[in-house]
Amino acid sequence: MRSVALVCTALLAVTRSAECTQSRPSPGTRIRFDAPSLGGRLTGTLMEWEADTLRVSVDGYAPGLALLVPTDSVTRLEIIRERTLTLEGLGLGVLAGTIVAAIASPDVLDEDGNCTTVECIAYQVSPHMDTRIAVLGAAGALAGMIVGSMTKTATWVTVPLNRVDVGPTPDGGLALGVRISF
Repeated sequence: MRSVALVCTALLAVTRSAECTQSRPSPGTRIRFDAPSLGGRLTGTLMEWEADTLRVSVDGYAPGLALLVPTDSVTRLEIIRERTLTLEGLGLGVLAGTIVAAIASPDVLDEDGNCTTVECIAYQVSPHMDTRIAVLGAAGALAGMIVGSMTKTATWVTVPLNRVDVGPTPDGGLALGVRISF
């Protein structure tokens, strides 16, 4: 019997190791969770995650009011991941600067014969194509980086809800935990 328990524990440790090492969201993280016993999907800020309870400041509830959610009642948990679009902005800026440099021409004037069009102003940077591309590409890259660093995108990432936990104990052993709701 003891050997069966050891084999099962070893199997769980091997097959679920990536899931077991995932850390919990820290307090202050924006979360979205499904809890059918509380009426469905709720969004808010995680205030505390204890072994059996989540304390959440739910959007739309009174400020300072915390909802205590039993972790067994949560069927899905997601956290928000935000990132800036700096590299995308840089790439688009280089592309835009290069296109403007390529279409530059001293012959494209406005209706009064003045050099106020984009093509004409770009040509005034330099009559040499390679210099224009370098200067306008760099200017576009800088402008694109600035705009991209101020632009954010957000995605919801699912956090695995461990119903079986395997991990180390403080005295160097191995612990197996199973959560059963009833």
